[in-house]
This record gives sequence, structure tokens and C-alpha cells, in this order.
Amino acid sequence: MNPHQAPPRHAIAHPANEQTTAVTSTDGTPDFDAVRNDFPRAKTAAYFDNASSHPFSVHSAAALHRYIDWVTHEVGEPWWPPWAASRDESKHLFAKLINARPEDIAFARSAVEAESNLINGMQEHLSGGNIVTHDLHYAASLYNYKIRQQASALPCSEGAEMCTVPGNVLNTKHDFESLRIVKHRDWQIDYRDMERAIDKNTKLVSITLVSNVNGYLSDVKAISDLAHAHGAYLYVDIIQGVGAVPVDVQAMGIDFAACSTFKWLMGVKGFGFLYVRSDLQGTVVKPTQHCGGLSFNYAPWVEKPDPAGAEFAFTPTPGPTCYEVSYPSYEGAICAQESLRYILRLGVHNIRNHVRTLTDRLMDELPAIGYPAITPKGNESPIVTFAAPDPATTMAKLRNAGVHVAMRYGNKMRISPSVFNNQEDVSRLLEALA
Repeated sequence: MNPHQAPPRHAIAHPANEQTTAVTSTDGTPDFDAVRNDFPRAKTAAYFDNASSHPFSVHSAAALHRYIDWVTHEVGEPWWPPWAASRDESKHLFAKLINARPEDIAFARSAVEAESNLINGMQEHLSGGNIVTHDLHYAASLYNYKIRQQASALPCSEGAEMCTVPGNVLNTKHDFESLRIVKHRDWQIDYRDMERAIDKNTKLVSITLVSNVNGYLSDVKAISDLAHAHGAYLYVDIIQGVGAVPVDVQAMGIDFAACSTFKWLMGVKGFGFLYVRSDLQGTVVKPTQHCGGLSFNYAPWVEKPDPAGAEFAFTPTPGPTCYEVSYPSYEGAICAQESLRYILRLGVHNIRNHVRTLTDRLMDELPAIGYPAITPKGNESPIVTFAAPDPATTMAKLRNAGVHVAMRYGNKMRISPSVFNNQEDVSRLLEALA
């Protein structure tokens, strides 16, 4: 079966007008009422937890059904070519979304694993230097750095030597390099604190584009310029932003980035992308998990071995695929292909403009009824977070009203609207809490 031809008799049909559901108005913007119809979750709840997991569109669901139908009824040798085009297109579409080249993109299983693999491959580069990050970075990423630090630190009562440096910075030293975690000030990162933490011995700056805590949008270009001025590289976890806010790795000066697809890319868990600037591949970031093939040049593998050839012939995997191990998730790639087409069709700027009308209203009205914001005013991301005076009661009220949000870090109510949400959803949330 060719995925670009009609599906077999068992496959689910495409929804009506699949490529034109998100019709544009006379001013060229998408019809977000039509977009809402593409997400069945919008009919079952006022769903505001897209920063945890984004629901599928009917188009992605149909694409997955077609693949499942093929695996169920038609799978066989050669098993992979029918879906190779979908796999490859997903990589090309993601590269287009972040203004990268396909030659800079590798498949990954998750953002956390991708970042870990980067650090593994950068051990030679990182040796003797320091890493700078901040406490609005994803907690699992911070854990990754801390556990590595602990494993290589000299034994002591705390497992590592702790000290302070000027400014709002926690500095932890050990044998190999130091990890510097800049603390937030009023739920945002002060550039001056990053400036004090980054020095000539900094080898890597690791941040998140959008904080999963409160939606804080980093000034990536400023941090990139600062890192590069000291000879350091910049890694950005883009999982909570890409697909919902514009990302341009070239204009923003990003050296490495990674994301999973199950949030704003509207895809599945267990599948994502890794960006490594091409001139850093295999040099600054060496592959640490090797996958490839070899041929045998001896009997009985070959009838006439080549006496001039080696018994085992193989060629190291070139390009970004050197960071991939075995096959990617084809379910993930197929879903990403469909959702990335959808996002690019809508336009990220249009998505951002639509969601801004919802988050702006929440930022105006929730503090007035007793839910102060911990998201900075004017913040340009789809995540807004508020302090709930009584988290248990708040969540009970919202559940009873059919409104889904996330409660994190005790009393932090995180609300993350997406393309299918509308003002009626926001009114439903506000009325439940009024």
C-alpha cells in the first residue's frame, strides 16, 4: 500500500474535506470554529491541559488508523518501504517548522532522552568546564545534570561541595565540571544572573524555550549571544513551545534542541526530534549509541571472498542519523507527518494570535477573583499559571464543571489553551471559579 494512495478496504476514511477543514477567511486567517470541529476532545470538556498532553485531531487519528489497518491486514515483506515516505516527510516538515535543514534533524524518543544523549556525546567537550542552566528548566533535565554530578563527585556528607557565587546563583562544584543553576526572580529569569553565571569556562548553557511551570518564554537570542560570546554552546528544550510559538533555530542562535511530539505538536508519546547544528555533528557531539550494518567477506557468507577486502566491512553512519538507534516509531512519524502538515497549514503566528486572546483574558480576570498570576505580564506563550488559594476545592469545582487544567507544585494552577479552545471555554472556567 502506498500511503499517498487510497487506503485499503479496512482503513478508516479520511474526514470530509481533510485538507480544507481549517478554511481561511478573507483576511487569510484560519477559521478557528472549523478547527474546533477537528478535535473531538473539545466536545467532551473544556480541555485546558495541552501542556501535559495535546489531543489528536481527526486527521491524525485517521492517519494512525490507516497505519494500524495496514499492520493488521497487509503487513509483510518488504515491510517498511510503504511508510518510509511518511517517516522522511515528518523530518522534513519539522525542519521547515523550526527553520533548519533536514540534515540537522534526527529522530528521538523523548526530549529528556535526547538531551541526555547530547550530554553523553559532549563529554570530551565538557571536560573541565561548567554547565549553566536555571530552575525554570524542566525538572527531569535538572535531575539529569544533578545525578551525573553526584555520580562523579568526591564523597562528602552532601555528595558534592556546595558554594555560592555572586548574584542569584546556586553553584555546585565537583571533580569534573560545575553545574550552575540560576534561580528565578519572581518566576522569571534575570538576564544579569545568567550573565554572572556564564564565564569563559562555561561549555554549555541549557535552558527551556517555554517553562512548563508557568509558561515563561526565555529570551533565547539574548542567552545565545551571551553563551557564544564566552565560547559556549546553547541547548534549548523546545517541547513546550514548538508548534505554539514561532521557533527559528538560526535566528535564535540555537545549537542543539529537542522535543517530544505529544504536546504542542499534537502527536504521540515516545516520539520526537533532535536538532544538532550540522558543523557540530560528530565533532562536538559524538554518537554514543551506534546503529548500522556490516557485510561479511568470508565463506559461507559469500561464495568468492575478496582477498583484498576486510572480513567485516562497514561504514560509520553519517549525518544526524548517527544519533538514532534502530527504527523510529512509525506510529509517531505518521502522526507527526499529519499534525505538522496541519500546524504549518494553520500557521504558527495565527495559532499564537488565537491563543493569545484566551490567555490575555485569563490573565485579566483570574487575579480579580483571587487567583494571582505567576506568569509574567505580556508573556508570549500558550501557558499561564495562577496560585490557587485552595487547590483541592479549585480542582473539584473545575471537574464538576467539566473543565480540565493541571495543578502542579502544590497550588500552581496551570492553564494551557490551544487551537480548539474558544472564549466559551474560558467563560466556563471562570464561572466555575467565580
